Amino acid sequence: MARDNAPLLIVDQLTMRFGGLCAVDALDFSARGGEITALIGPNGAGKTTLFNCVTGFYRSCAGRIALARPDPDSPGAFRADWREELAELTRSTRRSARIKGGEIFLLERMADFEIVKRAGVARTFQNIRLFRGMTVLENLIVAQHNRLIGPAFDIAGRFGFGAYRGRERAALETARFWLDRVGLIARADEAAGDLPYGAQRRLEIARAMATAPTLLCLDEPAAGLNPRESHELTTLLLSLRDDHDVSILIIEHDMSVVMAISDHVVVLDHGVKIADGTARDIREDEAVIKAYLGVADEADIAAMGA
Repeated sequence: MARDNAPLLIVDQLTMRFGGLCAVDALDFSARGGEITALIGPNGAGKTTLFNCVTGFYRSCAGRIALARPDPDSPGAFRADWREELAELTRSTRRSARIKGGEIFLLERMADFEIVKRAGVARTFQNIRLFRGMTVLENLIVAQHNRLIGPAFDIAGRFGFGAYRGRERAALETARFWLDRVGLIARADEAAGDLPYGAQRRLEIARAMATAPTLLCLDEPAAGLNPRESHELTTLLLSLRDDHDVSILIIEHDMSVVMAISDHVVVLDHGVKIADGTARDIREDEAVIKAYLGVADEADIAAMGA
Protein backbone atom coordinates (compact mmCIF):
# COMPACT_ATOMS: atom_id res chain seq x y z
CA MET A 1 0.00 0.00 0.00
CA ALA A 2 1.34 3.41 -0.90
CA ARG A 3 2.14 5.90 1.80
CA ASP A 4 0.06 9.06 2.35
CA ASN A 5 -3.00 6.85 2.03
CA ALA A 6 -6.36 6.97 3.74
CA PRO A 7 -6.49 5.43 7.22
CA LEU A 8 -5.81 1.73 7.58
CA LEU A 9 -6.82 1.73 11.27
CA ILE A 10 -9.47 3.96 12.85
CA VAL A 11 -9.89 4.09 16.63
CA ASP A 12 -13.08 5.95 17.46
CA GLN A 13 -14.14 6.93 21.01
CA LEU A 14 -12.45 3.84 22.44
CA THR A 15 -12.99 3.42 26.18
CA MET A 16 -11.67 0.71 28.48
CA ARG A 17 -12.45 0.56 32.19
CA PHE A 18 -11.32 -1.79 34.92
CA GLY A 19 -13.80 -1.30 37.73
CA GLY A 20 -13.59 2.38 38.63
CA LEU A 21 -10.34 2.92 36.70
CA CYS A 22 -10.60 4.34 33.19
CA ALA A 23 -7.46 3.10 31.44
CA VAL A 24 -8.42 4.47 28.00
CA ASP A 25 -10.89 7.35 27.82
CA ALA A 26 -12.81 8.11 24.59
CA LEU A 27 -9.66 7.79 22.47
CA ASP A 28 -9.69 8.87 18.82
CA PHE A 29 -6.86 8.45 16.33
CA SER A 30 -6.11 6.87 12.98
CA ALA A 31 -3.08 5.19 11.43
CA ARG A 32 -2.49 5.42 7.69
CA GLY A 33 -1.49 2.55 5.47
CA GLY A 34 2.20 2.17 4.70
CA GLU A 35 3.26 4.27 7.68
CA ILE A 36 4.78 3.80 11.13
CA THR A 37 2.55 5.19 13.87
CA ALA A 38 4.12 5.45 17.33
CA LEU A 39 2.22 5.49 20.62
CA ILE A 40 4.16 7.22 23.37
CA GLY A 41 3.45 8.36 26.90
CA PRO A 42 4.47 7.68 30.49
CA ASN A 43 3.96 4.34 32.19
CA GLY A 44 0.27 3.85 32.92
CA ALA A 45 -0.82 6.05 30.02
CA GLY A 46 -2.96 3.27 28.51
CA LYS A 47 -0.73 2.27 25.59
CA THR A 48 -0.64 -1.48 26.23
CA THR A 49 -4.34 -1.48 27.15
CA LEU A 50 -4.99 0.03 23.72
CA PHE A 51 -2.88 -2.70 22.09
CA ASN A 52 -4.83 -5.34 23.99
CA CYS A 53 -8.10 -3.90 22.65
CA VAL A 54 -6.82 -3.73 19.06
CA THR A 55 -5.54 -7.32 19.15
CA GLY A 56 -8.55 -8.82 20.94
CA PHE A 57 -6.97 -9.60 24.30
CA TYR A 58 -9.45 -7.17 25.88
CA ARG A 59 -13.01 -6.42 24.83
CA SER A 60 -13.41 -2.65 24.98
CA CYS A 61 -16.21 -1.12 27.04
CA ALA A 62 -17.21 1.34 24.31
CA GLY A 63 -16.05 2.69 20.98
CA ARG A 64 -15.03 1.34 17.60
CA ILE A 65 -11.82 -0.15 16.18
CA ALA A 66 -11.96 -0.42 12.40
CA LEU A 67 -9.30 -1.94 10.15
CA ALA A 68 -9.13 -2.12 6.36
CA ARG A 69 -7.30 -5.01 4.71
CA PRO A 70 -6.56 -4.67 0.99
CA ASP A 71 -6.56 -7.83 -1.10
CA PRO A 72 -2.89 -8.81 -1.44
CA ASP A 73 -3.40 -9.90 -5.05
CA SER A 74 -4.90 -6.58 -6.17
CA PRO A 75 -3.70 -3.76 -3.90
CA GLY A 76 -4.18 -1.16 -6.62
CA ALA A 77 -7.92 -1.83 -6.65
CA PHE A 78 -8.39 -0.93 -2.97
CA ARG A 79 -10.90 1.82 -2.29
CA ALA A 80 -9.04 4.26 -0.07
CA ASP A 81 -12.13 6.10 1.19
CA TRP A 82 -14.19 3.47 3.00
CA ARG A 83 -16.04 5.67 5.50
CA GLU A 84 -19.45 5.12 3.91
CA GLU A 85 -19.05 1.33 4.03
CA LEU A 86 -17.77 1.59 7.61
CA ALA A 87 -20.85 3.53 8.70
CA GLU A 88 -23.09 0.89 7.14
CA LEU A 89 -21.11 -1.92 8.80
CA THR A 90 -21.33 -0.17 12.19
CA ARG A 91 -25.13 0.01 11.93
CA SER A 92 -25.28 -3.73 11.29
CA THR A 93 -24.39 -6.64 13.58
CA ARG A 94 -21.73 -7.96 11.21
CA ARG A 95 -18.01 -8.09 11.94
CA SER A 96 -16.73 -7.40 8.42
CA ALA A 97 -17.75 -6.22 4.97
CA ARG A 98 -16.28 -6.50 1.50
CA ILE A 99 -15.30 -3.27 -0.22
CA LYS A 100 -13.66 -2.60 -3.56
CA GLY A 101 -10.25 -4.28 -3.49
CA GLY A 102 -10.42 -5.48 0.10
CA GLU A 103 -12.35 -5.95 3.32
CA ILE A 104 -13.05 -3.88 6.42
CA PHE A 105 -13.35 -5.24 9.96
CA LEU A 106 -14.72 -4.08 13.28
CA LEU A 107 -12.12 -5.57 15.60
CA GLU A 108 -14.10 -5.01 18.81
CA ARG A 109 -16.62 -7.56 17.50
CA MET A 110 -13.99 -10.22 16.76
CA ALA A 111 -12.16 -12.86 18.79
CA ASP A 112 -8.38 -12.58 19.04
CA PHE A 113 -7.73 -15.53 16.70
CA GLU A 114 -10.01 -14.00 14.05
CA ILE A 115 -8.17 -10.69 14.29
CA VAL A 116 -4.94 -12.53 13.48
CA LYS A 117 -6.29 -14.85 10.79
CA ARG A 118 -8.88 -12.72 8.99
CA ALA A 119 -7.91 -9.11 9.68
CA GLY A 120 -4.16 -9.69 9.44
CA VAL A 121 -3.01 -8.14 12.72
CA ALA A 122 0.23 -9.51 14.21
CA ARG A 123 1.75 -8.58 17.54
CA THR A 124 4.85 -8.80 19.71
CA PHE A 125 4.89 -8.27 23.48
CA GLN A 126 6.89 -6.30 26.06
CA ASN A 127 8.07 -9.60 27.52
CA ILE A 128 9.50 -11.92 24.86
CA ARG A 129 7.17 -14.86 24.18
CA LEU A 130 9.04 -17.44 22.15
CA PHE A 131 8.86 -21.22 22.25
CA ARG A 132 12.23 -21.38 23.92
CA GLY A 133 12.71 -25.14 23.58
CA MET A 134 11.93 -25.14 19.86
CA THR A 135 14.46 -24.19 17.23
CA VAL A 136 14.55 -20.74 15.69
CA LEU A 137 13.13 -22.18 12.45
CA GLU A 138 10.38 -24.11 14.24
CA ASN A 139 9.18 -20.91 15.91
CA LEU A 140 8.44 -19.45 12.48
CA ILE A 141 6.80 -22.64 11.22
CA VAL A 142 4.47 -22.71 14.23
CA ALA A 143 3.54 -19.07 13.60
CA GLN A 144 2.07 -20.15 10.25
CA HIS A 145 -0.29 -22.72 11.73
CA ASN A 146 -3.28 -21.06 10.03
CA ARG A 147 -1.72 -21.95 6.68
CA LEU A 148 -1.33 -25.59 7.68
CA ILE A 149 -4.14 -26.41 10.08
CA GLY A 150 -6.97 -26.65 7.52
CA PRO A 151 -5.57 -29.50 5.40
CA ALA A 152 -3.75 -31.11 8.33
CA PHE A 153 -6.87 -32.96 9.42
CA ASP A 154 -8.09 -34.26 6.08
CA ILE A 155 -6.93 -37.49 4.46
CA ALA A 156 -4.36 -35.75 2.26
CA GLY A 157 -2.86 -33.99 5.26
CA ARG A 158 -2.63 -37.19 7.32
CA PHE A 159 -0.71 -38.98 4.61
CA GLY A 160 1.35 -36.01 3.44
CA PHE A 161 -0.20 -35.72 -0.02
CA GLY A 162 -0.81 -32.93 -2.49
CA ALA A 163 -1.90 -29.54 -1.23
CA TYR A 164 -0.69 -30.09 2.33
CA ARG A 165 2.85 -30.82 1.19
CA GLY A 166 2.76 -27.70 -0.95
CA ARG A 167 1.61 -25.58 1.97
CA GLU A 168 4.28 -27.11 4.16
CA ARG A 169 6.99 -26.19 1.63
CA ALA A 170 5.62 -22.66 1.34
CA ALA A 171 5.66 -22.25 5.13
CA LEU A 172 9.27 -23.44 5.26
CA GLU A 173 10.28 -21.02 2.49
CA THR A 174 8.56 -18.15 4.28
CA ALA A 175 10.29 -19.03 7.54
CA ARG A 176 13.71 -19.14 5.91
CA PHE A 177 13.08 -15.87 4.07
CA TRP A 178 12.31 -13.98 7.27
CA LEU A 179 15.15 -15.56 9.22
CA ASP A 180 17.51 -14.40 6.50
CA ARG A 181 15.87 -10.98 6.51
CA VAL A 182 16.53 -10.45 10.24
CA GLY A 183 20.02 -11.99 10.14
CA LEU A 184 19.23 -15.27 11.91
CA ILE A 185 19.33 -17.82 9.09
CA ALA A 186 22.69 -19.17 10.30
CA ARG A 187 21.11 -19.93 13.67
CA ALA A 188 17.97 -21.60 12.30
CA ASP A 189 18.65 -24.92 14.06
CA GLU A 190 19.56 -23.45 17.45
CA ALA A 191 17.09 -23.37 20.34
CA ALA A 192 15.29 -20.03 20.43
CA GLY A 193 15.96 -19.76 24.15
CA ASP A 194 19.72 -19.88 23.55
CA LEU A 195 19.76 -16.74 21.39
CA PRO A 196 21.09 -13.46 22.81
CA TYR A 197 18.41 -11.04 23.96
CA GLY A 198 18.61 -8.75 20.93
CA ALA A 199 18.39 -11.72 18.55
CA GLN A 200 15.30 -12.95 20.38
CA ARG A 201 13.69 -9.56 19.76
CA ARG A 202 14.43 -9.86 16.03
CA LEU A 203 13.08 -13.42 16.02
CA GLU A 204 9.79 -12.18 17.47
CA ILE A 205 9.48 -9.66 14.66
CA ALA A 206 10.34 -12.31 12.05
CA ARG A 207 7.72 -14.63 13.54
CA ALA A 208 5.09 -11.90 13.30
CA MET A 209 6.05 -11.08 9.70
CA ALA A 210 5.79 -14.74 8.71
CA THR A 211 2.02 -14.40 9.10
CA ALA A 212 1.93 -11.75 6.31
CA PRO A 213 0.25 -9.08 8.45
CA THR A 214 -1.53 -5.98 7.24
CA LEU A 215 -0.80 -4.29 10.59
CA LEU A 216 2.23 -5.13 12.74
CA CYS A 217 1.83 -4.13 16.40
CA LEU A 218 5.12 -3.91 18.31
CA ASP A 219 5.09 -3.41 22.09
CA GLU A 220 8.40 -1.83 23.16
CA PRO A 221 10.66 -3.73 20.72
CA ALA A 222 13.71 -1.64 21.72
CA ALA A 223 13.37 -2.42 25.44
CA GLY A 224 16.65 -3.79 26.79
CA LEU A 225 18.60 -3.24 23.58
CA ASN A 226 22.03 -1.62 23.50
CA PRO A 227 22.67 1.34 21.13
CA ARG A 228 23.96 -0.88 18.30
CA GLU A 229 20.94 -3.18 18.55
CA SER A 230 18.59 -0.19 18.66
CA HIS A 231 20.15 1.14 15.45
CA GLU A 232 19.73 -2.27 13.80
CA LEU A 233 16.09 -2.33 14.91
CA THR A 234 15.52 1.12 13.43
CA THR A 235 16.96 0.00 10.10
CA LEU A 236 14.84 -3.16 10.13
CA LEU A 237 11.57 -1.36 10.88
CA LEU A 238 12.13 1.24 8.17
CA SER A 239 12.83 -1.58 5.72
CA LEU A 240 9.62 -3.39 6.71
CA ARG A 241 7.69 -0.21 5.96
CA ASP A 242 9.47 0.70 2.74
CA ASP A 243 10.31 -2.67 1.20
CA HIS A 244 7.65 -5.06 2.53
CA ASP A 245 4.51 -2.92 2.43
CA VAL A 246 3.57 -3.36 6.08
CA SER A 247 1.99 -0.76 8.34
CA ILE A 248 3.36 -0.59 11.88
CA LEU A 249 1.80 0.50 15.17
CA ILE A 250 4.52 0.71 17.81
CA ILE A 251 4.71 1.44 21.54
CA GLU A 252 8.18 2.64 22.41
CA HIS A 253 9.95 4.54 25.22
CA ASP A 254 13.26 4.93 23.37
CA MET A 255 12.74 8.39 21.93
CA SER A 256 15.71 8.13 19.58
CA VAL A 257 14.00 5.17 17.90
CA VAL A 258 10.61 6.90 17.88
CA MET A 259 11.97 10.06 16.26
CA ALA A 260 13.99 8.11 13.69
CA ILE A 261 11.18 5.90 12.37
CA SER A 262 7.81 7.53 12.99
CA ASP A 263 5.62 9.06 10.30
CA HIS A 264 2.97 9.80 12.90
CA VAL A 265 3.04 9.99 16.71
CA VAL A 266 0.13 9.76 19.15
CA VAL A 267 0.78 10.81 22.75
CA LEU A 268 -1.29 9.42 25.63
CA ASP A 269 -1.42 10.50 29.26
CA HIS A 270 -3.72 8.81 31.79
CA GLY A 271 -5.72 7.21 28.99
CA VAL A 272 -6.33 10.49 27.15
CA LYS A 273 -4.78 11.66 23.88
CA ILE A 274 -2.88 14.89 24.49
CA ALA A 275 -1.14 15.24 21.11
CA ASP A 276 -1.27 13.78 17.62
CA GLY A 277 1.01 14.70 14.73
CA THR A 278 4.36 14.25 13.03
CA ALA A 279 7.52 13.55 14.99
CA ARG A 280 8.52 17.20 14.50
CA ASP A 281 5.16 18.41 15.84
CA ILE A 282 5.51 16.23 18.92
CA ARG A 283 9.07 17.11 19.82
CA GLU A 284 8.19 20.81 19.76
CA ASP A 285 5.06 20.42 21.92
CA GLU A 286 5.69 21.70 25.44
CA ALA A 287 2.64 19.90 26.85
CA VAL A 288 4.03 16.61 25.55
CA ILE A 289 7.43 17.20 27.11
CA LYS A 290 5.86 18.02 30.48
CA ALA A 291 3.44 15.08 30.46
CA TYR A 292 5.81 12.51 29.01
CA LEU A 293 9.00 13.45 30.81
CA GLY A 294 7.51 14.90 33.98
CA VAL A 295 10.71 16.59 35.07
CA ALA A 296 12.95 17.57 32.18
CA ASP A 297 15.47 14.86 31.40
CA GLU A 298 18.36 16.04 29.25
CA ALA A 299 18.94 12.70 27.50
CA ASP A 300 15.31 12.28 26.45
CA ILE A 301 14.97 15.92 25.40
CA ALA A 302 18.10 15.53 23.28
CA ALA A 303 16.66 12.37 21.71
CA MET A 304 13.38 14.13 20.90
CA GLY A 305 15.28 16.95 19.25
CA ALA A 306 17.62 14.70 17.25
